[in-house]
Formats: sequence, structure tokens, C-alpha cells
Amino acid sequence: MVFLIIALLAILLLLSYDYIIRLEPAGVFSLMWISMTLFAIAMQYFIVLHFTGILFIVVCVLFFQMGSIFSETCYTPRISVERTLTFNKKRAVPVLILLFISAFFNPIYTLSLHGFSLRSVINVAALLHMNSEISADRYSGSETSNFLNQLFLMFSYTAPLIGGFCYRMVGKYAKIIAGMTVLPGIFVALTQAMKMGMISGFILWLAGFIVCSYSYGLPLRIKLKHVLGAGLGISAFLGILFVSMLFRTGEISDKTLTIISEKFLTYAIGHMSCFDSWYASYAPTEYYYGLKTFTGVFSQLGLIERVQGVYHEFMQIGKNGFFGISNVYTIFRMLIEDFGEFISFVVMLVLGFLSNASMKNITVRNLVYFNQTFAIAVYAYLLWSFGTSFFVYTSYVAMLFLAYIVLVFIQSSHHEP
Repeated sequence: MVFLIIALLAILLLLSYDYIIRLEPAGVFSLMWISMTLFAIAMQYFIVLHFTGILFIVVCVLFFQMGSIFSETCYTPRISVERTLTFNKKRAVPVLILLFISAFFNPIYTLSLHGFSLRSVINVAALLHMNSEISADRYSGSETSNFLNQLFLMFSYTAPLIGGFCYRMVGKYAKIIAGMTVLPGIFVALTQAMKMGMISGFILWLAGFIVCSYSYGLPLRIKLKHVLGAGLGISAFLGILFVSMLFRTGEISDKTLTIISEKFLTYAIGHMSCFDSWYASYAPTEYYYGLKTFTGVFSQLGLIERVQGVYHEFMQIGKNGFFGISNVYTIFRMLIEDFGEFISFVVMLVLGFLSNASMKNITVRNLVYFNQTFAIAVYAYLLWSFGTSFFVYTSYVAMLFLAYIVLVFIQSSHHEP
């Protein structure tokens, strides 16, 4: 089974090489899962693997890649009129500043709802207590929130998306603000022990950056300085993530450092083992036909029950001295629960086709704002695929509508004379 998986990975790498270089959705998706699959195989002495689930993941990614290739070779956007796309810097810079400020409203207001003030942030003992208390409230289901707080949560996610989109288009000083739009997510991670906001902030910033580059024909060349910069950025990101997890415990000691180090490794490889073990034993009873993928939206309509953390089942993933428990099942469990195995392949094939078609339409300015928003949503869905569906959370879905409005406001598309 391992040799079959590695052979399929080699085929996938060959098929996706050009897409990886161009940072297209299929390339990003393939590179991500090739890397994680190889890492999981390398760690098989320490984690439980059955390999059937991993094989399913690899085949899903292959179908996505084939959908992109089909679009690349067989689909040509119809151009009725020649259009130009113009970025409005005078509008974009104030919007960036407004989004950056608004993005801090939710995390600061959340602190006040839990009885904490900003002064707690500068005191280590108070910061640890704050992280522990807010985390405990969140997982016990007694978290305090209201409509206003949830409304401004959209801005915390829209800010990095638009920041990434504007980064290459605004001036030197505004570029600093565009880069700083990931700070609200980092603030949440360090004050509320909530990793998801920070991770999604970086994902959305990158998605906006890539889509903007395609929209305006800006080169996406990977150079040594980019690799070094990415390495430093990833190191800093992982460091903040580790500190956030440490703060959740409410104390800093040798014991907590050991516990968090083990949890950190569990989060790094747990999703592969967890899904693989679930896949080896699951027995389908009914299909949800998309309800699982959009749990947040459909739970508001009363069509499905929303649970904290999406899944409650925890699995022992470690062996041979490594102790790890995880409940992260990737997007692939949701695909199976929504559509079954065969239809999941079809969904990946269609999504691969649509993602490539969307990027093509962006370059020729067909329905450009819609396709920009759609492409960003696809990038977010794929980059978040190691955890769960990006669209599980209502605030993310609402954020895409807000992002569409902003993209329309800071750009103009018109006929060429």
C-alpha cells in the first residue's frame, strides 16, 4: 500500500508541477497534501496508520488535479468585449485602515465581555489567567457573545484578505498596513488561546495576494529570498502558535512545555492518522448532500445540529511511546459524509475544473469580482482542508460577501476603447 501511495504521489507531482510553480489552486492543493502524506509515512513508527484513508486522500487530490487539467486543455473563456481592470489606490488605502481598526473590535470586545481589560495583556500572570478562562468558557459552551460581536468578527477575517490583495498595489507605507492586517488574528491567538483565527488570517492573506497577482498580471516567481522569507515567516508563525497553546494552560512550567510539545506534534500529524483510522472503520448510514460542508449556515436554518469543534470523537493516534489524541478529520470526512466516496471524487473533479476556469476568467476580466471572490474562497477551502471545511463557520461565509463588496469598491472594470 505504501509503494502504491508513493507511486501516486510521484504521478501527482509530475501532473501538478507547472501548477505548483504558478501557485494555482491545484498546485497549492497538491503540494500541501504531497508534503503531509510523505511526512505521515515517515512518522508511521509513531502514529497509527491503516493507509486506506491516506490512499483515498491522494486519489481525491488527483481528481482535483485532473479537473484542473481538463479545464486547462478544454476550456477557453468566451470574451464578448475587451475589458480593463483598474485598482483604485485612493479608495483602497482608507478601506485598509478602516478594516485594520475594525478587525480589533471583536477581540477587544470579547475580552470585555469576559471581564478583562487591555491592561491584562501587559501582565504575564493576568494574560495566562485570561487565556485559561476564555478557553474554558469556549469549550464549556458558556462563552459570552452577542450579535454585535459576531458582526465584527467578519472584519477580523476580511482585513487580512483585503490586506493580502492590496499588498502589491498600494504604496510603500500603505504596504506596511496591508502586511499588518494579520495582527488581529495573532492578538486573538495570544490573548484568547484561539488558533483558528490566526491560521485563517494567514490563509486569507495569502489567498488575496495570489488572486490579486493573477488579476493584474503580476509575476509570481519563487526566488531564494522568498524561500528564506517564507521560512522565517513560518518559523515565527509556529512559534506564536506554540505560545498560544502554552498560554491556554494558564501556567508556564516544564510539565506544560512537555505537554504542549506533544500536542503540537499531534496537531502536525494527527489529522492524517485520525482520518485514516476513521476511514478504516466507518459505516455510512445516510448522506447529508452538502449540509456538513456548510454546517454553520444550515445549522442556523435548523437543518443540522452544530457541535463545538465540529466533531466530538477523539482517537488515539500515537504508538511506540508517542501519546497523541486527536479529533481532526480533514475536509475528506465531510465529503464522504455529504456525498459518499464515489461522488466525492466527482466533487473534487468539478471543483478542480471550476477553480482553474475561475483563474482563467479573472485574467480575461469575465465577471471579475465574482471570480476573484470565488477563487479566494477556493484557496481558503483547500488550504484549510487539513482541518475541516472552511465553510463550516458562518462568519467565514458572511466574510466572503463583505469581501466581494470591498473588491467592487476598490476596483473598476470597464470596456477598452
